[in-house]
Formats: sequence, structure tokens, C-alpha cells
Amino acid sequence: MLTSPAAPAAAPAPAVAPPSAPPAPTRAELARRMFTRSITREHGFEPLRVDGALPTALRGTLLRNGPGLFGQFGQAYAHSFEGDGLITGVRLDAAGAHGVCRLTATAGLAAERAAGEVLFGTGLPWRKRFANAARGRYKNTANTNVVSWQGRILALMEAARPTELRLTAADVETVGETDLGGVIGRALSAHPHRVAARATTYNFGVEYGRHTRLVAYALPDVGPARTLGEVTLGFAPMLHDFIATERHLVWFLSPAAVHVPRMLLGLGDFGQLFRWRPELGTEIIVMPIDAPGAVVRFTVDAFYQWHFANAFERGGEVVVDYVRYPNFDSFDALATGGGPGGLDEGRLHRAVIDVGARRLRSEAVLDLGVEFPRVHPAREGQAQGVTWMVDAALGGVVAHHADGRLARCRFGAHEVVAEPVFVPAPGATDEQAGWVLTLVYDGRADASYLAVLDAARLEAGPVARAWFDHPVPITFHGSWLPT
Repeated sequence: MLTSPAAPAAAPAPAVAPPSAPPAPTRAELARRMFTRSITREHGFEPLRVDGALPTALRGTLLRNGPGLFGQFGQAYAHSFEGDGLITGVRLDAAGAHGVCRLTATAGLAAERAAGEVLFGTGLPWRKRFANAARGRYKNTANTNVVSWQGRILALMEAARPTELRLTAADVETVGETDLGGVIGRALSAHPHRVAARATTYNFGVEYGRHTRLVAYALPDVGPARTLGEVTLGFAPMLHDFIATERHLVWFLSPAAVHVPRMLLGLGDFGQLFRWRPELGTEIIVMPIDAPGAVVRFTVDAFYQWHFANAFERGGEVVVDYVRYPNFDSFDALATGGGPGGLDEGRLHRAVIDVGARRLRSEAVLDLGVEFPRVHPAREGQAQGVTWMVDAALGGVVAHHADGRLARCRFGAHEVVAEPVFVPAPGATDEQAGWVLTLVYDGRADASYLAVLDAARLEAGPVARAWFDHPVPITFHGSWLPT
């Protein structure tokens, strides 16, 4: 009997490797999303899902402001600073947490939506940029800060007048641009500072022209706004912030100069409108509140700062806490949320100004990259015990104590953190009795949430998270409005 030879055993099929998961985005990549990706959904106040337990004594509304649109109609804006303002709010009450995200309906944005094209900004073709410059046409983006003054809600950006908003139970509505009773000129900065001892908020505007002027304003808790004084500047600067004590207003006029011919001719994009001119040095300007004409001015070696933390008087000296940079490189990094020379260059410094001798000495008090400093609202203009900040990687909240102690809340590698806002506990006298609120983007969930931190126990992490069901772009600054 003949038999067929056995068939050879079939070779095993080659193993197929499972598709590898894409690498998790780095925090730098997540930060880039925050500075370049527009809001995906606008809405009025709606319930937010809460993880953890909201403190029963925490009652009020956190409002935050930042760019919400980074382009329209298929055209990207040239820099995040040109983005259209987005108000993000979280209301905390007995019913829980409710959130709102609403673009500020400025006249410029309304005109663009009606035309179906971008009409303003440095990303336009040159002919359109030049025509806008020649006609003095610009868009007030209202995209940097949101504050309350005498019950009025004001959205601020430093190159235009305030935009008034109306906060209702259902939404945030745009009222329109205001000059506060004919007082404000062409601009009011995005960084007002209130001095509790004077029951007054101070601010300034830069008026560009043949002779550029810095105009200081007083906004009392009761009564009309008024012009406090003015200073003629030697060049046209990008001047972002200032600080106030109980007796003085202080500016550090760093040599980030507006390139006026480019601005007038509409040449180049937003970043090309500014030049770093270290040969000019940084001018220190000190204005006595009660004698605004007796301004003291002197110049030191060049440095830059975006934000001040606080300032106070000590004998004949003015003590100023601020985040200092060696140059202006962070401006380019803020276009996309990262890159070389970004926020990692910023260091918390304490400057001591001898006003009579016209001298400044400044030393780093923390060897850690930080930004967006805030203090207890009752300590503004006085010596503070704690300064709250974010670390330069936007990965956590940092509390620097006057005695040198440091406390930190580190968030996950998939999370990006915005400016912290301290909210005092009702009736408390302890400077740490209260909560730190920050808006956090979770890249893993692709959604944002309000983090509520116990200010005295930062390391423990959030006691509660109130979740939006969508991501919120970067919010630069904000305010707490207690119930």
C-alpha cells in the first residue's frame, strides 16, 4: 500500500505587533494647544460635573479672560496677543458649580463676522494693514484681564479702552467700549492694582503719538474715575504692568520699543512691531500719589518684566516684588506657549528702590522659573506673607513665603495650569486661610476644569474639580467676585 508523504508542517504565521499607541503629548505640546487652538464651543452658564467637595463657604464667581479665537475664516492670527477675548466663568453656590464660556462681542469681531473675513491684525496682506494704520482702524480684542469696579465688569487689554460686560444669572453679555465717563484716553492697561488703605484702584494707559505719554488714573471705590498725572516718555514702549503702594505708583520702563515706522506703515507681523533695545536701559519711574507732578526717574541696566506681585513702603524705600527676565525673548515664546527663552527665564525678584538716592538693587528670592504672581487682596500695597504663582512649565502652583519656605501643588504631566487666584475665607485673618483657584487643561480628557486648592495645604492637591465638557484656551488673568 502506497502512502503519500506527510505534508510539511505549515510555518507559523509571523506575529503581528499590535499598533503602538501614539506617545503622550508633552506638557509643552499641551501648552501649545492652549495658545493656538480656538474655543470649540461657546455657552452660557450650565452645570459642571464636580469631583470632590466644593467648600461650603466658597460662594461667588471666578471670571477669567484670555484669547478665545486664534484665527477666523481659515486665517490664523500672527500672535496669541491678537486673539479675540473669551470670558470663562465658574459660579459656585448652593446649587453647585456652573460654567460659562463666551467670546466678547467687540465691535471689531462683529464687523468681521458680518463681512465673513478677517479685517484687522498684522496677519493681513500689507495693503489692508497699511489702510487700517492710515485710517487708525484697529480691533479692541478685550482679551487680557477682567475686573470689577463699582459693580461694573470690565474686560481689559492694554492698547484700548475697557469693554464693559454684564454678568447675568444665565450668561455674560457685552455692553461695549467705555471711557468711564470721558476720563480714559485711548487706552487703559490690563493690570489695575487696588490699594485697600486708599479704597482706590490705580491704573495707567500709554498714549502713543509724536510724544508718547504715560497717563495714570485713579478709580476710587466711590466716586468718578479721574486722571492722576502723566509722564512724557523718551520712546514708545510695550508697557504691560506697574505696581502701587500706599504712597507711590511704580513703573519699570524696560526697553521693549514699539517700531513706530513699521506700525504706521503696517509693515511686518505683530512680533516685528517690537524691538529689544538694551542700550536704553530700564527706566525706573516713581510717582507719588499725593504729588503726582513730583515724579522721580532714573535708569538702570536693561531687564524686562511682564508682571508685578506686590509692593510696599519700608522707611524711605519702596520694596517691589516682580518676575524678572534678562531680555524680551519671552514675547516670542508667548505666541505659541513655549520655546527657547520662554517663561523658564523668569525669576521672582525683590527690588529695593531708594527713591531719594535714585538707586535700585534687585535680587532673586527664588531660583525657580515662575510667572503670574498674585497675593492676598487685602495685602496689596502692604508687605505680604505669601506670593502665589505658577511654575514656568505651567505644571503647578507655587506658594513662596516671606521666610523662604516653598509649597507646591504639582499637577499631572498631562495638565497645564493657569494663573492662581487667592480667595480669602470669609472673616479669616490668617493670610493662608482660603482657597487658591486655577483653571487647568487636562490633555488626556481634552477638557478643562476649575481646581480648588486649600491654600494652607497645596501639596494635598485639589479638594474639588469642576469640569467643563470641552477645552478652554489659555486664560491670562482673572478676578473673584464674592457673592
